[in-house]
Amino acid sequence: VYVGIPFCPTRCAYCSFVSADVGRTLKLVEPYLQLLLEEVDATGRALNAAGLTVRSFYMGGGTPTTLEADQLARLLERVGTAFALAPGTECTVEAGRPDTITREKLLAIRAGGGNRISVNPQTMSDPVLAAIGRSHRAADIRRAYALAREVGGLAINMDLIAGLPGDTPQGFRQTLEEVMALAPENLTVHTLALKKGARLRQEDTPLPTGDQVAAMLDDAWAALEAGGYAPYYLYRQKFMSGALENVGWTRPGYVNQYNICMMEELHTVLSLGAGGVTKFVENGVVRRMANPKYPQEYLRTIDTIRAEKAAWV
Repeated sequence: VYVGIPFCPTRCAYCSFVSADVGRTLKLVEPYLQLLLEEVDATGRALNAAGLTVRSFYMGGGTPTTLEADQLARLLERVGTAFALAPGTECTVEAGRPDTITREKLLAIRAGGGNRISVNPQTMSDPVLAAIGRSHRAADIRRAYALAREVGGLAINMDLIAGLPGDTPQGFRQTLEEVMALAPENLTVHTLALKKGARLRQEDTPLPTGDQVAAMLDDAWAALEAGGYAPYYLYRQKFMSGALENVGWTRPGYVNQYNICMMEELHTVLSLGAGGVTKFVENGVVRRMANPKYPQEYLRTIDTIRAEKAAWV
């Protein structure tokens, strides 16, 4: 099960995901959450009637930790009661932006059954963070990571992006070394993808060359293997620097099941909330059903969404 929270503190320059700047759309967050809870209930009833259980749960976005602690607690509690969760269900919540991470939110995630989070720096270079429109700095990433370790009980993923504006192979290596020293359980190395909706593409910003990005990825591969990480999933997107790839790395015992299911399309993934795409997998055939992309549209069409989801399940 995937639940989408289409809100972020600000929009990153490389981002093409459907998300709303919460500073402009704060009034939509609570109505959105209320209808999302209703979709959780309706989907849970359909799954229970079909005798189906949930093997993994993933809350993405956007930035789910844009929600307040009490909102996160309400959503996770409803998920836990609406769905039949298999023993040891993997429960991931993206807490990607360190400027949205608080002790109260981490405690709410853990109390709600969360056992995995993302603390995503993308880079540990303050000038590069500024160039991509992030309102936080590397010190905030360190603080958020330390807070998550202090709260405990949560495996941590950290994302890096090779090819960001102003970055260099040497700068990327410094970021990689600092992040590896923190010892997250998972580390995902992305290649910058210049998608049509991203500000970087529209502004024609100077970027590292394909050869430079390839050097960053080669360096990452050697360092991560030597550091005890193993690659466990890979995927490519359109418009990627150097026609390269994204690779997920893991320490032993921390493979993320949801990522594998999404990449391999071996299991049905039910997507709830704005921007999600449901994949029904049966006998090797994949059927897709997309929820509306924008929170406003989701709010207008929730009755249709619930009916379609119930009919498909």
